[in-house]
Amino acid sequence: MGSRAEIVTLERGKQQRFYTQWGGQSLHLDLLAGPGPALRFATAQRPVENWTADLEAAAVIDFDQRMLLWFSASCEESTLREAVFEVMSITWPGWRLHWAEYRELDLIDYCAGRWPECMVTLTDTTGRARFYMPPIDSGALLAEGPALVATVSGWDVAKRIPAMVMSGIDLDPVKRAGMVWSLDNSADSLVAEATVRWPGWTWESYPDRASTLPEPTPFADPELAVAFRELAASFDQHQLLDAGTAAAASLLRAAGRIRELMGSAGLTLETVEDNTFTHCPVDLSPAELADTREAITVAEQRLRS
Repeated sequence: MGSRAEIVTLERGKQQRFYTQWGGQSLHLDLLAGPGPALRFATAQRPVENWTADLEAAAVIDFDQRMLLWFSASCEESTLREAVFEVMSITWPGWRLHWAEYRELDLIDYCAGRWPECMVTLTDTTGRARFYMPPIDSGALLAEGPALVATVSGWDVAKRIPAMVMSGIDLDPVKRAGMVWSLDNSADSLVAEATVRWPGWTWESYPDRASTLPEPTPFADPELAVAFRELAASFDQHQLLDAGTAAAASLLRAAGRIRELMGSAGLTLETVEDNTFTHCPVDLSPAELADTREAITVAEQRLRS
């Protein structure tokens, strides 16, 4: 029983893994204040060696790549998750923030160096396209030249698309044609490089899509406004009474009742491992509290304006 969460920190090439029996329900609140407080929270938990099954929440905090990858059962509701990400865009400046759609699978891949940097599509002789999600950026792949086709053919086909990648390459060996797309301003330069390194191939640059994406519109969704209010209230409540404490209290009451029932039957209850109070919530300074509360307000106002 519990609300289990794991946090992996990556710093200077070193991975450390931490586990909390009761922190899953409130992990998003302990991540909300930014990378510094999140690191303090992670290292206050119990060090572990391996992933735990059936986690309710987990996060990878990569200080080397400034990447936060996380999920939480508490944030499955899309409006609350959107509110949390809007606040994190302020409290985690300069970081890439990603939701782990495939939960532990995404986090395990990231820690193993398999997190995709681009998407590759390879069309075979029957005209069937296969997708690949390599942990290599488009520029490095195109630098291989036509040999890349054989390299890609030896990869495992992607069974899921775990991330919004910034660029992709479409390869059609039969037509000796390729196309590069991107979400930034790199497609044209990548095609220029491919034209040199892929003799006999024709290349096309898909218009960089960042400039064609619609501007975000102010939200009129009353549920999102409610989500921000609930986030602000739960963040403040979390500083006074951690959700893990309330859950642990419920466990103690349940264990006490079971002990009473077993006692009336002449039996005894043995505690093999007492992990009731193994959770340690983040301890924020007054400045960190004020900054996070302000970030919640600013994030909501930014969506409204």
